[in-house]
Amino acid sequence: MRPAEPLVQWLADAEAPVSLVCFHCAGGSAQSFFAWKQAAAGVCELYAVELPGRSRRLREPFARSVTEVAAAFAEQCQALPDKPLVLFGHSLGALLAYETARVLLAQGVRKPVHLLVSSRQSPDWLPVCAGLPALNDQALRDYLANLAGTPREVLANQAMMDLAVPILQADLELILGYRHTHVRGLDIPVDAFGGMGDEQVRFESLACWQRVTEGGFSLRMIEGGHFAVMQQPQVVMARVRVIGDGLAAAEGQHRRPSPAAVRGD
Repeated sequence: MRPAEPLVQWLADAEAPVSLVCFHCAGGSAQSFFAWKQAAAGVCELYAVELPGRSRRLREPFARSVTEVAAAFAEQCQALPDKPLVLFGHSLGALLAYETARVLLAQGVRKPVHLLVSSRQSPDWLPVCAGLPALNDQALRDYLANLAGTPREVLANQAMMDLAVPILQADLELILGYRHTHVRGLDIPVDAFGGMGDEQVRFESLACWQRVTEGGFSLRMIEGGHFAVMQQPQVVMARVRVIGDGLAAAEGQHRRPSPAAVRGD
């Protein structure tokens, strides 16, 4: 059987100015971004990563390190259509998007132009386990039950919970095994988003994303909790549209002939 693709395309648009690659949260999947299609229409081509061990990649072993994940998805990003690349990550996905951006920037073949993150502490924020449950079965089940983003049908279905808990545990182990060792910041802009009612990730830990970039930083807080940004994709798409419009304007300016050339001097 042919392995499932690690990158799912939810919206194709050859005319879109940018490609947006989205990284899901712990316990999530690429399906988390299917509902973003409507908001993405006319703004970007929409892709979502699929970590191994779930959904389309259920038969594959779980990833063992953030470094492993970043290298794999950087390779996938390089194969996308040749247009400006924006990365977005929610919660765990923010960390994965950040490290994937670092790999791509270091390789220099397909550099992302912008990094968007939501509901995740800065990669250098300590302790890394802040807000995470103990990695035992009952604690993980309670954690899922208390998360506003966990569908009721999953919580009510024992078989689905039996499947969800090991996935969540493997994803949280990625976070616990991560250490931020980079000295230099990214040379691309970073925009962070958070929910004002998020008890796990507060303003001050989001604000510290500015420490890991030299390319400019902004932070926007919106109404809601940990999944506020996921539930309001228009917030992210508004920013992606601004990025795309800015790139298009810069490209137009670059192609515009000088007055001397127009006069034939």
